[in-house]
Amino acid sequence: MDEGTTEPGVTRLRAAKETAPLEWFDELRESRGTGWDETTGTWYVTRYDDVYELLRDTRLGAQVETYCPPGLTEEEQKTYWRVTEFIDRWPVFSDPPRHTGMRRLLLPLFTPATVGLTAAAVADSVSAAGPAVAPGRLFAEVIRPALAAGLCRLLDEPPDALEELADCATRILAFGSVETYEPAAGLRAEDALDELTDLVARRCTAPRGALATALSRSLSEGSLDLLDATAVYAQLVSGALEPTAAAVARLLEAVTGPEGAALDIRADIDGAIDEALRLATPFHLAMRRALTDLPLHGHTLRAESRVVLVLVAANRDPRRFTDPGTFRLDRTGARHVAFGRGRHACLGAALTRQVMRELVLALAATGALEELPPLRPVWNTDFGGRFVRDVVAAQGAGPGPSSV
Repeated sequence: MDEGTTEPGVTRLRAAKETAPLEWFDELRESRGTGWDETTGTWYVTRYDDVYELLRDTRLGAQVETYCPPGLTEEEQKTYWRVTEFIDRWPVFSDPPRHTGMRRLLLPLFTPATVGLTAAAVADSVSAAGPAVAPGRLFAEVIRPALAAGLCRLLDEPPDALEELADCATRILAFGSVETYEPAAGLRAEDALDELTDLVARRCTAPRGALATALSRSLSEGSLDLLDATAVYAQLVSGALEPTAAAVARLLEAVTGPEGAALDIRADIDGAIDEALRLATPFHLAMRRALTDLPLHGHTLRAESRVVLVLVAANRDPRRFTDPGTFRLDRTGARHVAFGRGRHACLGAALTRQVMRELVLALAATGALEELPPLRPVWNTDFGGRFVRDVVAAQGAGPGPSSV
């Protein structure tokens, strides 16, 4: 089937996008694998093998021709386009040669030495907190502050400044995908963009740390402008803190719940981290644009079409992951695609894994993971992503299994 007619079931997108996006992705993957939505001019690709290959396919670009949702006032459209055009500047949504230059600029933040120092800052924060924290407050009072301490170290920011950065990035991230856009979220994102731009301008005027120094130099040379520099900050802050927190939350759920009875993550902590990342998949979608006509299982993805690679559906594909919703350490073969692949693969993948590893080891060393009750994440889930608000004791839970 070529584009032009919305496939049966894809029209349920509008109803499912806010109520049950993960279920909708799963349904599409199992019924058709690839679906066309005429309203947004979008192909949704959900099966692991297809997503895995297309993530590296040079016939797809990352710079998407954006569609404006219908029904917006003139002022709402101005806000929508302003924030959308800013997000298009993020490295993850850029194509070469611009993407290549921005990625090269970020490389010093992800050297083994910098990764080690960042992970050590996380571990030190956990150790300073000690074990005397109620289980239901472990995430809020120990884990999230420790992750923030690591990000402070990475960006060379004081904690009070990081809070402002993170707040701005969170409001911009809440702008959402085109499928879930709400004008109120757009206004909040626009205000955050103004605040973040001002903050980044001040950082680049008196730079400290590798990131601000590199951006200040690029601004002086004229290779980037201030919105480019702001886009780099926004992507780094939103991409470093919340996805890692989501994966840690899923790991805690696994090791303290029924799944934990069969787990010994001490035997394979790196495998446990990857399994948590697979199950969390905080960013659901990888946006692409077809650069040429692209055949796929009897469909033709026409040039200039918007192509959404659904990472979360691929990571739950039973064709590649037996019992895909269960946390298991005996998986072999397919690797998750939570970090993407190819030239747009997440630069911070090694950093996230190392931070999670040192965090878990530090928690275990303090005794904070002993005799924990079953814990459950409280999620914020929409069409484009899933992030954790908190991790709390499951209702009526007694002590759970200890697997650390």
